[in-house]
Amino acid sequence: MGSFDDLSGGTIISPASGTGLQGGGNVQVSFSRGSIRYDSPFLDMTSTFIPKTIKGILKFIAAYVVSDGLLSQCITKMSEYPITDLIYKDEDHSALKDDETIKKWKLILEGSMNVIRSLKQAGMDYHAYGNSIISINYPFKRMLTCPKCNKKHTADGLKARFQNFEFKAKCPLCGFEGKMEAHDMNTKEINKLGIVHWDLLYIDIKYNSITGDHFYYYTIPSDIQFAIRRGDMDIINSTRLEIINAVKTRKQLKLMADNVFHWKRPGPQYIVPGERGWGIPAVMAVLKDIFHTKVLKKGNEMIAFDHIVPFRLLFPQGTGDVSPHATISLSDWRTKIEQEIRRWRSDPNYISIVPIPLGMQNFSGDARLLMITPEIRATEDTIITGMGMIPEIIRGGASWSGSNVSLRVIENSFLNHRADAQDMLDFIERNVSNYMDIPKVGIKMADFKMADDLEKKRLMIQMATTMGADSIISKPTIQKELNIEPDKEYKNIQEDLKRRVELKVQEAEGVAEAQGAASIINALYAADAQVEQQNRLKMNQQESMAKDDVESQKASDQNSQGVAQEVAQLASSKGKDPNMISLPRMILLLTQRFTKLAKIDPDEFKLRMLAMKNSTPSLYEEIYRNLKEMNIIAADTMMGVQTAATATTGQIPQYSQGGVTAETPATAVETPADPGELLDKGNGPLPEARPPRSPKAPI
Repeated sequence: MGSFDDLSGGTIISPASGTGLQGGGNVQVSFSRGSIRYDSPFLDMTSTFIPKTIKGILKFIAAYVVSDGLLSQCITKMSEYPITDLIYKDEDHSALKDDETIKKWKLILEGSMNVIRSLKQAGMDYHAYGNSIISINYPFKRMLTCPKCNKKHTADGLKARFQNFEFKAKCPLCGFEGKMEAHDMNTKEINKLGIVHWDLLYIDIKYNSITGDHFYYYTIPSDIQFAIRRGDMDIINSTRLEIINAVKTRKQLKLMADNVFHWKRPGPQYIVPGERGWGIPAVMAVLKDIFHTKVLKKGNEMIAFDHIVPFRLLFPQGTGDVSPHATISLSDWRTKIEQEIRRWRSDPNYISIVPIPLGMQNFSGDARLLMITPEIRATEDTIITGMGMIPEIIRGGASWSGSNVSLRVIENSFLNHRADAQDMLDFIERNVSNYMDIPKVGIKMADFKMADDLEKKRLMIQMATTMGADSIISKPTIQKELNIEPDKEYKNIQEDLKRRVELKVQEAEGVAEAQGAASIINALYAADAQVEQQNRLKMNQQESMAKDDVESQKASDQNSQGVAQEVAQLASSKGKDPNMISLPRMILLLTQRFTKLAKIDPDEFKLRMLAMKNSTPSLYEEIYRNLKEMNIIAADTMMGVQTAATATTGQIPQYSQGGVTAETPATAVETPADPGELLDKGNGPLPEARPPRSPKAPI
């Protein structure tokens, strides 16, 4: 192979070097700067710059990966797309008594070690450089032993110093200050577990081509060596003593075989046996195409510099046989044109007037026609295909129906990549389980599907929902197709059903409680309404009675004068002195007598009342009111019609009662009922007594 030891240049292959590629007939190819001869049909210009060693290739690729967007996207998508979420499941369920073990694994892998990111990082190294070498960084604590009291202390606690590869500190117990013996004690701190991605440029692989064994040696980087030698405690306290001793002895560090995982990309064997311990980078197959793309892009760059902006030429335009050179001064014409151009630039709306026509011609400005963008795109498609991808995935637009076969091919490639990623995951789980004394739980990645065939999934779901013996697909099968764990979902459905039943019970209890509360409130409001109705009725009755009392009192006041006149007439007819008669006493006695008469002889009572109504209507009215209050007259004990109408629905029966004035003269039967008879039976003035209803002022 040719040589290209660094990125700055390379060594041209020569016949004398003895390392050049040989063409047909063992004729070595020679190149010179002045003339290039292609003696072998298998060589081209880029063959002269192929790196000689694997690490030279890694440097070469690194420069392209960080600077070429297309190559970077290819590597990123190939590394990230197949990685899915982690699933924690132990085939032996008896090993897990509860979920604490799974929680601890999640805390370690997803919280502390961030395995998903490490898988993606390892995939990028795998596709870009063909190799990814990782180890697990186990936590430790550095202890210092005092030579005087033989007590052990932590290096952080003593604030130790590191000078000349010796730890020096002061013992807080015995007061000794000086050199102390250091050793690293393994701890089980979860938050300090990590994954180390070894720098491939500092790794040397010793490969036994007979047995296939690999031995890994690590050269400490110069910046770490410098930090350790000058006593940087941040670096020293986080670096194990084995590495510090390797720096001290200026030797390489041999990595432990059980703590090294080499993700090696398979490929054709190298011509040089010493390099066969390394994997073949995926980028190596497209290095010439990448170089060709750079050449094309450089050509586009030069075209853009030289042809993107046109060069405009202005000249006086001649008309017919008249030449402007013979009629005007060209210097004055140039001054005029430059002045007009300045005015136009200051005012784009400026209108220029020139004496002769102005001609213009563009020179260059044809970059669009000269650009070789289609060739660049074609070369980029070749690079993408050579990397094992399809252009639609990188540029977008890939669909299941349009790229069915291509997606299937890429899917198989991704599935193989996932198998290697699963090996790395098993390596991490095995080592962490042994170190932390945690039972393994069978960690794996969720199922990967390159593309979703929606029609296929729809048909599978339809067939899985068919009941009975006609169903040809079980529900667990379709659940697995949708990346759903049947056992987990079954438990989730049970829990969900239990919660739904609890919600329904709570809902029923709430509805019943609400209905009960509503019925209680309705009963309370109904009782309140009934009480309010009774109060309103009672109030209306009281208002009606008060109104009747007021009207009765008014009628009594108005009727008092008529009573006085009637009594005076009776007294005059009997020869009595009206002033000696007490009206209240007289009304009381008449009321008492008519009360007794109503009980003894109701018919006589009616006749006498009728006679008094005809003879002394005013006095009859007073007696009538008193008897009415005493419920002697039954027909008048009912409430008023208006009062009953306000509290009673429907038609109110109407009752009529005789008026207070006689409509016909008194008959002979009614004549003895003359109230004047009371005047003949008394000797002297009658004793006064307040009747049940009487006028306010005595007459």
